[in-house]
Amino acid sequence: MGLKATRQLEGIDLTFITLNTSERGGVVSMVSVSGRYVAEYSRDPSGVRPLGIQLNDVEHLNYNREYRPSLRRVTDPEDLVGVATEGDFRTNWLSLTGTIRPGTAAYLGPSGTITDDSSLGGVRIGTFLSTLDPEPGLVTFAGLGFSTTIMDPRTKQPVTENDPADRVLVVSPGYAKVRLNQRLIRQSQVTLGV
Repeated sequence: MGLKATRQLEGIDLTFITLNTSERGGVVSMVSVSGRYVAEYSRDPSGVRPLGIQLNDVEHLNYNREYRPSLRRVTDPEDLVGVATEGDFRTNWLSLTGTIRPGTAAYLGPSGTITDDSSLGGVRIGTFLSTLDPEPGLVTFAGLGFSTTIMDPRTKQPVTENDPADRVLVVSPGYAKVRLNQRLIRQSQVTLGV
């Protein structure tokens, strides 16, 4: 679980879709794919436009077995994803190089993480409001949800969609409270020329 329920949401954007499966709690960026803009976690934060924190899990769902996925705030790929543009959040999508304290600057890190190190290439997106609550774990960057194997009608070979072997995980040191600042995010967008 990448995002704790204790949060103060002050701004939300529901205009972007995401194409890939992923866990909530990381910082999604605007990426152009085949002429349309989508929200997704960027592996390399340099030169990307951060949008905010992803608020819901995106996973392949099995509607025959899944009981009311809306209760878990889950959507399918290629559906609208909630993006928090401003507020206070407890997340474990962290990539820290030093010790964080309240007031430490927060930057966009690799793979949609939030970092205290500006040299990793990301722009400033806010401020840390707490120290690290050590609870090491993994967050899912890609490959979340139900997988299925089907027969390709042309090649007659089995094809696995959303194969668990292709899952990409990011190591997290624990949770921290972060203040996402829309003014800082917009400044970064002007700086990047987007």
